[in-house]
Amino acid sequence: MTGRPAEPSARGGAPGATGEQPREGGAEPISAIEWVVAGLGLLLVVAAVAFLVVDATREGDAPTLVRVRADSVVATGGDGYFLHFTAENHGRGTAADVGIVGELRDVAGVETSRARVDYVPGRSERRGGLHFRTDPRRGALRLWAEGYQDP
Repeated sequence: MTGRPAEPSARGGAPGATGEQPREGGAEPISAIEWVVAGLGLLLVVAAVAFLVVDATREGDAPTLVRVRADSVVATGGDGYFLHFTAENHGRGTAADVGIVGELRDVAGVETSRARVDYVPGRSERRGGLHFRTDPRRGALRLWAEGYQDP
């Protein structure tokens, strides 16, 4: 030792002058905000794991179930009408090469239109259109999924 007085710290005083007790190893105490953020992180991880476990065990292997609904009708300018549809897969399995059929009955008879949708993953939807010569809003319209393949 040289006998020199202690140097002031960067905080503007001698070590220990603020009344804080330094922790062993020089680490600062954990603040309340750090505890809150850590708690939120833990809560999110637990919630994600719980969701995945429930989702994996719910409904087992629900069958592929494709339903078709009409969304809107647009005149094509003289040669007919487009009926926009949505194919919804309410099952968990993916349906590939889905055949969609629209049947329109009116006083002139029955008009049928068909479309194909490449694939509809489980619990999702895809959109498409069917062409009719007659306005689908003026007759009895039936829409259905004709069939699909397992990919």
